Amino acid sequence: MEDTNNNETNLTYDSAIRELEQLVQKMQDPQCSIDNLSAYTRRSKQLLDICRSKLTQADQELQQILNDLQANAGGQQ
Repeated sequence: MEDTNNNETNLTYDSAIRELEQLVQKMQDPQCSIDNLSAYTRRSKQLLDICRSKLTQADQELQQILNDLQANAGGQQ
């Protein structure tokens, strides 16, 4: 299980989005079984959590950079 978590951590945002798009296509297939639908839904939630985490992290990093830039600009005036 630890390897799976490590692989999840290394999954890029773009890779997660691509996998989500593939899962949506599979879920929309009329031949998709309930068992597969359940598994696809669980995996989709995992991928959404990864994407949300990466977006939150990027937002925090950008906010910090902007705050640093504002602080440096304020000191130069």
